[in-house]
Amino acid sequence: MSLVFPEEQAIRLLRAAEEQDVAAGGVFSAGPAGVQVWSEPWNGEGGTRGSSVQLGGVEWTANAPTRAYVTIHRCLVTQAGQARGMEPADVLKLVLDLAGLPTGGVRANLADAEGR
Repeated sequence: MSLVFPEEQAIRLLRAAEEQDVAAGGVFSAGPAGVQVWSEPWNGEGGTRGSSVQLGGVEWTANAPTRAYVTIHRCLVTQAGQARGMEPADVLKLVLDLAGLPTGGVRANLADAEGR
């Protein structure tokens, strides 16, 4: 199952993840294709991960299913996350909660959306 969000909500999510970045005391690492969830802020020498381990991540595709939308297509849990009892739904909720987005996605009216 995929979740679809308008682009402005995805931007809000990325900004929230950047505010809680692992290099700045948070547990998220945002990039153009998704957000990774880490066990703790990076505490290694020179800003490296140190003892922090990746617990999972949420991946998306921009401009899908049509322009100005983002589709979350994968949510994964690493072995370290599984060892902590996490499931994909837990990782998804952590990431979406950053911007107050529902885990059920949105029902977009794609008939009115502009094509790619």
